[in-house]
Amino acid sequence: MRTRILGIVLMVVGLGVAAWLVVGLTELAPGASKAGHVLGLVLFSLPFFAVGLYLLLTSRGEIKAETQADKQRTILNAVMTRGRVSVADLAIECDLTRDQVKENIYDLIGKDLFRGYVNWERGELVSAEAAQIKKDTCPNCGGRVELAGKGLVRCPYCGTETYLSPANAPGEPPGPGPNIHV
Repeated sequence: MRTRILGIVLMVVGLGVAAWLVVGLTELAPGASKAGHVLGLVLFSLPFFAVGLYLLLTSRGEIKAETQADKQRTILNAVMTRGRVSVADLAIECDLTRDQVKENIYDLIGKDLFRGYVNWERGELVSAEAAQIKKDTCPNCGGRVELAGKGLVRCPYCGTETYLSPANAPGEPPGPGPNIHV
C-alpha cells in the first residue's frame, strides 16, 4: 500500500514540475532559449513521473499478495479457533470457490503452517489439536464431548470444558490439561 501511495505522490510531483516548466516556457521573452526548460522537463519531471508510474504498477502485485495472505489467515484462524470447519463455510467467509479454498490449503500445508487433516469427501478441515482427541467422553459426567475451539472440548450435558494440551509438544509437559467447569 505504501508503494502505491509513493507512486502516486511521485507522479503528482512529476506532473507539477512539468506544469511549472511549461508555464515558464510560455512566459519566456521572444528569442530566449527554451533549452533550459526542455532539459528541466527531461531531467526532473520525466524521472519523477516514470518512477511513480513504475511503483504504482508494481503495487498491484503487492495488493494481490496481501489479499491472498488475508484469505489464508482467515482460513487458518477459522480452523484453529473452531477446531473443525467446513470447506463450504470457508468458501463463503473468504469469498472463494471450493477449488480456490483447496489451493489455499495446499499452499498453507506447503508452507508448513496448517497442522491437522482435511477430509475432502466430507468437506471439512480439522486442526491438529482437534485430531488429537483420544477420548470423546466427558471426564465429569461421561457424556459425549463436542469440539469447542482450539484445543478445547465442551460437554453439552454438564458444561465442562476440557483443554487438550498438545501431546509431546516441545517445551510442553505431557499430560491432560485442567478442567474448567462453567
